[in-house]
Amino acid sequence: MLLAFCTASAVTAASDRPNIIHIMVDDLGWRDLSSYGSETFKTPHIDRLAERGMLFTESYSASPLCSPTRAATLTGQSVPRLRLTTPGAHQRGVVLDPEVDTRAAPGRPMTTPGSRNRLPLETFTLGHLFQNAGYKTAFLGKWHLGHDPYLPESFGFDFVVGGRGTPGPPERRFFGPWDPETSNMPPVEGSPNVDDVLGDQAIKFITRHQNDPFFIALWFYNVHAPFEADPVAIEQFRERADSADFQKSAIMGAMVKTLDDNVGKLMAALDELGLIDNTMVIFTSDNGGNMHRRLDGGVPPTDNHPLRGGKSSSYEGGVRVPMIVSWPGVVPTNEVSNVVNISYDWLPTFAEIIGGDVPSDHPVDGESLLPALRGEPLERGPIFSIFAHNTQSIGNIANAWVREGNWKLLRFFHMGPDFADELELYDLSVDSGEQRNLSARYPELAERLNTVLGEHLESSAALVPLANPDYDPNFRHLGFELLQGGLMLSRPSAEESIILCKDERVVLRYFPEGTESGNTLRVEVITNAATHAMAGIGQPPLYGKAQSINPNHEQRRIQELHLPLGKRAQEGDAVTVSFDLWNSGRLTIVSMQLMESASD
Repeated sequence: MLLAFCTASAVTAASDRPNIIHIMVDDLGWRDLSSYGSETFKTPHIDRLAERGMLFTESYSASPLCSPTRAATLTGQSVPRLRLTTPGAHQRGVVLDPEVDTRAAPGRPMTTPGSRNRLPLETFTLGHLFQNAGYKTAFLGKWHLGHDPYLPESFGFDFVVGGRGTPGPPERRFFGPWDPETSNMPPVEGSPNVDDVLGDQAIKFITRHQNDPFFIALWFYNVHAPFEADPVAIEQFRERADSADFQKSAIMGAMVKTLDDNVGKLMAALDELGLIDNTMVIFTSDNGGNMHRRLDGGVPPTDNHPLRGGKSSSYEGGVRVPMIVSWPGVVPTNEVSNVVNISYDWLPTFAEIIGGDVPSDHPVDGESLLPALRGEPLERGPIFSIFAHNTQSIGNIANAWVREGNWKLLRFFHMGPDFADELELYDLSVDSGEQRNLSARYPELAERLNTVLGEHLESSAALVPLANPDYDPNFRHLGFELLQGGLMLSRPSAEESIILCKDERVVLRYFPEGTESGNTLRVEVITNAATHAMAGIGQPPLYGKAQSINPNHEQRRIQELHLPLGKRAQEGDAVTVSFDLWNSGRLTIVSMQLMESASD
């Protein structure tokens, strides 16, 4: 629901308005807390927070990436309206009026929209909302929405620690010391973890302003890259990680522990100061867990199973996040809620709680969650997002999506015949892993939701991809065509072929040139997604024996595969090559060549 203005009524007398602490974690997945079923990570303090309040099972980040979600949280506006759709806010050049590319590489059916990398300085934010209502405001941690003057100090925050344009921790390291001038971190002794410093600074701010209403955006740097943690804590999780089926990173276990420890000391401070009964605490994440990086000897930081995809993907693993809210006397204790909500709901929610005013010229896309927080029914309208960029790291193809009730519709721009959009429809009440596309079974529902999505994209003036006039569905590069499973992103002059892998299997066809022949296909690949490959001749192909691949792109390690064809390729034979994937992601073909092998 779009609110053109909001003059909210306070839920309590002005003198009783709650203090509010909004905790946002960087890249924490939906399953990364023990209260959400993590098999490896232990979070006793955060679990205690859930026991004191309400745990939400269907909370969404406004985007599968950090900067857009942060902007949406601050403004109450959807990502389509913001036009800030990528995490490029650490870049020095300022982009406030992005445009859509008119052409693209021939393997892509769509062009790419540009993205803002800053909020305009006149933008109304949560900082202004609370500041105007007489609250003391603090921003602590990851900002990633621009450099000076596009900093928290310009958007209504009185006290700022960190809060600079870096995409990760200051100076790209979790352990200090840091340059106070460039990082805006305080001088420290030894080498503390940056989030331990943020936790201490939050407590100092609370202590100074214990007699004033306060709002704190405590946006931790963990669990983003670089993946660093206390070595002792890492070893504490080693056995659990090694025996896990999915979440196999001991480093991530130690990073999550840092978060949990700081939530614990924050809650203890509120208790000691006698503020806990009048303080609302929200704990959530900016997007889903990272599944495309590799650490701990080759395992991903986390696994969002049973959700599909991860950070950078619009499937549930990239946008469904944990959310816990505690507010004694208002939020019921030890409750679980399935109310659908999204990051941009918080501005209208806070406005209603504190009686704050939102300017009439500031559109608000979110809805107040106060009824749900009280344990009352809330039938909210649809939620929207857009990530109209082709992202090879996680296999995202330019899309927008809407969720209404139990239904989620994704629109993949220009991926169908004659540049038509391709639709995927999922019933999340029975298919949270988005394995069964029901768009063909329920075409009228799919079209209705597509219309709802289109109306929001139009009314919010979203930038969407155009049909690429240079698209060639039979585009060949390094002697092969991509038949199914993704997009070929490389331009004709590129020395490598970069394939964005969306599906569980990518199939391509190699056309040998000249006198090239043999019974084996030699392939050099770099990948973070493919686990096996096989090749064969004929249509349908008779494949030779599959070869295994270690999906690790971190060091750009080239893996040389010798794929038996089952028989010797004759002149004019095309070779079909099939790659199986453990997850959507990236596949780079360095070279292909037929060769003779002693065994086939």
